[in-house]
Amino acid sequence: MMDTTILDKWGNGQGVRLSKDTIKRAGLRVGDSLEINVENSVITLVPTKRRHIDIPDYRQLFKGYAGPTPAEDGFAAPAGGEAI
Repeated sequence: MMDTTILDKWGNGQGVRLSKDTIKRAGLRVGDSLEINVENSVITLVPTKRRHIDIPDYRQLFKGYAGPTPAEDGFAAPAGGEAI
């Protein structure tokens, strides 16, 4: 399936908008970095490597932890109107 779009003025430059469907089919997300190649008047956009950050499950990280709880360390006691 081929989509079409229009090269349009965008601030001091020009821009091309891509439909949600096009982005989805390309496996892209807003904010992804794209490499721009131009050869024989043909423009291609190639995704650069994405940086994936795995965020570990904090419950697993602290499983079996026997240190003080926040209330025991003196830093977690309510000091003002934040306690409801």
